[in-house]
Amino acid sequence: MKPSLRALRLVLLLLPGMTASVFGLRPEVGYRAVPSDYGIVFEDITFETSDGLLLRGWFFPAQDTTGIASELVGRVIPVPDDLKPPSEQYIPGEYGPAPTIVICPGDAGNMTYSILYAYEFFTRGFNVFTFDWRGFGESDSWPMDPDRLVYSEFLADYEAALDYVLSRPDVDTSGVGLLGFSTGAYLSFAMAAERNDVAALAVRATITTFEDLSPILARLDPDRAWNFPQDYPEELLPANAAARVTIPVLLVVGEHDERTPPWMSREVYDSLPGPGELWVVPGAGHGGGEAPELVAYDEFFEKVRAFFKRRLKDSEGPGTPG
Repeated sequence: MKPSLRALRLVLLLLPGMTASVFGLRPEVGYRAVPSDYGIVFEDITFETSDGLLLRGWFFPAQDTTGIASELVGRVIPVPDDLKPPSEQYIPGEYGPAPTIVICPGDAGNMTYSILYAYEFFTRGFNVFTFDWRGFGESDSWPMDPDRLVYSEFLADYEAALDYVLSRPDVDTSGVGLLGFSTGAYLSFAMAAERNDVAALAVRATITTFEDLSPILARLDPDRAWNFPQDYPEELLPANAAARVTIPVLLVVGEHDERTPPWMSREVYDSLPGPGELWVVPGAGHGGGEAPELVAYDEFFEKVRAFFKRRLKDSEGPGTPG
């Protein structure tokens, strides 16, 4: 299966961010583009973690962006001043509570590269919240080892993000879904296992455990000095956490993914006690131009939207779920 024309136009813009085939932390400080550059209505958020750091997030209410962003989002980064459409200020409470998707960041870039992903949901009746880990974007700084797989402190960041989302009056607290990619996939599994206020989970390219991943990375990148966090709770890694995740789960993985191969997603899928769906995307790999969401762009977002539409309450907002 070949990437769609739309996907081919997007890949160079997305490579530093969500779809990057990266293991090891590659934060990008500052934002090359913000949602208002595209005429998107959003709220710029600062929230605090349990250990006192300030993180940045963007809240996108469900909205119809016809005529203001469709030809720019995902195609132009940064946006020249003469192309920036006018944007409206979001007034919280203007719309009633709506189902909300939290897009979990990965290990590279920052939430600039999540704007396109958010667009595919907030134009279909969902609120969307994106955020940056400590040390990423304009969140508080944090020392980064580029050979480290993840920091356990990201769990505290994710907890704070979810606590913030659930505090908002425009969020249907019974309809919060998580969407995570690669690093964000196994961190999202941790949240789904630990919390009882998440309604659905969709992940792409999840691992099983660090123990399973270690020999794969050593083979693919033998010159890297991989640094696995010793304090990461093993019980929260997907293979161990799956038995505690009773909410609906959608697992997506590329057929030719060498970093998080399909057997990992199958193992997690087989351990789920609740409703689960597994989609192995033909011809897709892990990230970059081979990422499932680029190889099968339209089908990917249609399938994920349909999953959340079934599993979260329908929205009364201005977008059209589907």
